[in-house]
Amino acid sequence: MPIKSVFGATFFDKKKTIETLIEESRVSSTYYLYLSFGAFISTLGLLLDNAIVIIGAILIAPILFPILSLGMGMVTSSPDAIKRALKNISRSIAITIGIAFLTSFLVNQPTTTHQLDLVSTPNFLFFLVAFFSGIIAAFSWVKQDTTSILPGIAITVSLVPPLSAIGVALSILSRDILAGSLMLFLINLMGIVLASMVVFSLFGFSGLQKIQDKKIHDEEEEELQESIEELQALEEKDNG
Repeated sequence: MPIKSVFGATFFDKKKTIETLIEESRVSSTYYLYLSFGAFISTLGLLLDNAIVIIGAILIAPILFPILSLGMGMVTSSPDAIKRALKNISRSIAITIGIAFLTSFLVNQPTTTHQLDLVSTPNFLFFLVAFFSGIIAAFSWVKQDTTSILPGIAITVSLVPPLSAIGVALSILSRDILAGSLMLFLINLMGIVLASMVVFSLFGFSGLQKIQDKKIHDEEEEELQESIEELQALEEKDNG
């Protein structure tokens, strides 16, 4: 089958892909809620040495979306999209590590577990897993088959567990776990971003920067309007 037919998409499909990806990667209160619970459950899974609990946490946390958004921003060469994605990813990382640190500190388990050892021993094979999983994630996003595909990809690519392991490592002061889990997260991050860039480029998203920027600006205006309405509501409440 020709590559052109495999990576073929109409203008409207590509426009919908960009707009949906921006909406899903928006760090709203719901996003923070799912991410926080995912980090909390993932940390408990690492401390309990329970892989099933960790898988449940991976399914909850939505951190894959802003990473795919970063890949799209790089393909469209949009500074606004790249800045937005990096900001959202940074916030997600900080929240996950913070919750993991606090959870581990409260549980107060000084010994390591098998699951902690697994997420702190990266190698090149993890990059290959992340890269090919990122290809399927980006491809399914464009083809609008995300409902059935992305949960499996989220399980395959380890994003939240290594971040949770970093928080645990900071809590128990383990340099080996800290270095290994940080390396694993960076490997997976680079693998997904590179893979998504390849797929989005093959689909021809490089010329759609204006559409992406417009959607981002509309989102910013909407958030600004919501903030103004909240302030007005508070003022009315104080005056009343």
